[in-house]
Amino acid sequence: MKDNISKRKVCFFSKSGKEQILREQYSIQDINILEELGYEVIIATKFSEIPWNCSFYFSWWASGSILPFIVALITRKPIIVVAGGNEAMLYKDSVSGKPKGYLATGFIKKIAVKTTLKFSNIVIVVSDFMKKDVLKLGARKVIKVYNSVNTDKFIPNNLDREEITTIFRFDRDVVELKRGMILIKAIPLVIKQFPNQIFTFIGGYGDALEEMKTLAKNLKVENNIRFINEIPNEEIVFWMQKSKIYVQISDTETFGVAVAEAMSCETPVLISKRGALPELVGNLGFYANHNNYQDVSKKLIKMLEMSTKEKKDLGHKLRKRILENFTFPHRKNEIEKIINEIAVK
Repeated sequence: MKDNISKRKVCFFSKSGKEQILREQYSIQDINILEELGYEVIIATKFSEIPWNCSFYFSWWASGSILPFIVALITRKPIIVVAGGNEAMLYKDSVSGKPKGYLATGFIKKIAVKTTLKFSNIVIVVSDFMKKDVLKLGARKVIKVYNSVNTDKFIPNNLDREEITTIFRFDRDVVELKRGMILIKAIPLVIKQFPNQIFTFIGGYGDALEEMKTLAKNLKVENNIRFINEIPNEEIVFWMQKSKIYVQISDTETFGVAVAEAMSCETPVLISKRGALPELVGNLGFYANHNNYQDVSKKLIKMLEMSTKEKKDLGHKLRKRILENFTFPHRKNEIEKIINEIAVK
């Protein structure tokens, strides 16, 4: 009887911490998938919490996955690793040339990333964009499985669309990656034509917040910008539904969950032509030079000038793209195939 119970148990591991895991759509999606596939899911965020009697281990992030990998190795059980982040990417900032991602990590973390990628049974990447670098870092069995959107939750509704919204943490490295300052610099040109337009920045308050506020004040747009601290996961859909435009002009993205959620709510998106964003949005997005605030403002103005019909037609196409490619059932089906491949019963 004990053996039968252990065969139905899986450890979901993430170094993010339990509170953060429950705010991450990508973590929630995979926990729900594992549960729907009939497994008892044990969530662990540190080595001492990892159970030793699981059927297999399912872990997010390449470096932190070294911990469940050790347990899987000792217990001779399979491990599936989702290398969903920049730490498994070999890239440099497109302007400064400054090393980022894997190139910017310390020696010990590099070893953890390469060991995990090389010896895990299967490595999942969340976009085709990621494959090349993950293979270069030594991964042997790489399968692309797109992140998913809860299309029953992220739906359009009849809220008045008032905001131009973006979501990211207000930490300096994240603000740099997401080109937060470029977006702020674009705002004065936008409000010359749309003086009452509000830009809402949502994210955990960090060490760049005061710098962002200072820039807004110096540009005399502080009354057009609202900074909102981290919000509960269930409130994100509200902001997507009331947004005229969602902006994500990152220097790189391995997927872009918030962009996909906006698309599912039929919200037009302004994005950079970087990372996996073009793979996600296709020809339905407005693309801006993420390093040029004048181009960002130009594209925002163009989007704001769209007719009601143009916005509605584009919104329908955006949601259709999500429904056809990035739903929960899509990801669930692919993960079930992977589990079957490693012969977990």
